[in-house]
Amino acid sequence: MGLAGCGGVVRDSHGDWMCGFSRHIGITNSFVAELWGLRDGLLLCSNMNIPSLIVELDAKSIVEIFCKPGYVNDVISPILDDCRKLVTKFQQVHFKHCFRQSNQCADALARIGAAQDVDFRVFESPPVDVLYFFDQDYNGLCFNRLCSVSVGFP
Repeated sequence: MGLAGCGGVVRDSHGDWMCGFSRHIGITNSFVAELWGLRDGLLLCSNMNIPSLIVELDAKSIVEIFCKPGYVNDVISPILDDCRKLVTKFQQVHFKHCFRQSNQCADALARIGAAQDVDFRVFESPPVDVLYFFDQDYNGLCFNRLCSVSVGFP
């Protein structure tokens, strides 16, 4: 639990920026924040009359939920129900897991969302703070995340 925001990027079939968004959520966990991001992204795409989507999420648990239509969770039911209803508005939606390292632009927009003083913002062009990450994602570049490993011997 902590201060949360969400954000996302809508790209065309060539990977070019169509629009982006950020939302200030408040205090919640990352699971709920990811659902808010999915909901906002689906709603934005629906309003733009985009017929088919590939939804890339770095939250594998959310991707798995949409692969199991019978999943029920009473705590998150309202926002999950919103997402499921929005998905039906598209001709085709494919959910795909991607690692956070290849989704840096959406993460940067989520950080903006957590800090912003308005509830929701739409960006017609990439904000200066995310241009570098957008270019990195666009070009398929990602950074390595170092993890420390402790090895014990008997």
